[in-house]
Amino acid sequence: MTTSLPFVSVVVATYHRDQSLADTVQDILILDYPRYEVLVVDQDPAHSPEVAQLLNKWHQKQAIRWITVATPGLTKARNVGITQSQGELIIFVDDDVRIPDSQFLRRHAEAFDQKPHLAAVSGRVLEPGKQPCRVRRYIGWMGYSGMREPGFGSDYSAGAYSVRGCNMAFRKSALLEVGGFDERYTHSAFREDSDISFRLRRAGYSIWFNHHAWLYHLSASSGGTRDQSIAVESDLMLNDWRFALFNLAGLHQALWASRLYASRVIKAGLLRGAITERHRAFWRAYLQAKKDRDRKTSQYIR
Repeated sequence: MTTSLPFVSVVVATYHRDQSLADTVQDILILDYPRYEVLVVDQDPAHSPEVAQLLNKWHQKQAIRWITVATPGLTKARNVGITQSQGELIIFVDDDVRIPDSQFLRRHAEAFDQKPHLAAVSGRVLEPGKQPCRVRRYIGWMGYSGMREPGFGSDYSAGAYSVRGCNMAFRKSALLEVGGFDERYTHSAFREDSDISFRLRRAGYSIWFNHHAWLYHLSASSGGTRDQSIAVESDLMLNDWRFALFNLAGLHQALWASRLYASRVIKAGLLRGAITERHRAFWRAYLQAKKDRDRKTSQYIR
């Protein structure tokens, strides 16, 4: 079985993370898998001296490929990982995860081997100290109004509607066919994982949830894709609107927009205030997303 396993590329897109990045990469480097490479796509202009020295040491020893990107952007960094990768399979993990299971890569690869029709596999995501989320239905189903994807902590494997960005694997050929990640999703890149899932299914591919390929997502309180120059609510609304306008139509799009307004404007406004400003941000996001939809997507991988 070992000799038939494909070469795997593990891509870690990182931004403003130091110790959590070092811990993540260290976990990846000691995984039990015969043939794989590690690509750290680094958007950070500077690290702590200790982490910079460690990354450089790994790079010089060819344990990793340390790729620097001048302009931050999660979707752009993921696409750089795709174009620079050599693997038949590409596994993306966040820069704040821990991977206790030494067979993590094998779990992902064997799912593709057993199910040749798959384009993507979403692994199980657990959070330390929290109870796993168990959903006895279609994993990753967002509903017609766009609730956040449920069930990625479930304790069984099944067909999935979407993937989750911190632990997802793809056939490289399928990613290239649909053009990679959409770089119009900016800042937090919220919904970029939903978007790639939607486009893969629209192209006729299937997605699988594999609870055996699990990790801990630490959800570090700083760094990552956060950008303090913009309001979080505005960013989430903008990327939610992008997903709706890029992928949905008719009643489905209207239901999505209704849920977005109800949750991000009315509910959040009643809980935290600033309903008027949230209302304005909602419509600013719509207009910006409409402009993004109408411009050419030259940033896709071709």
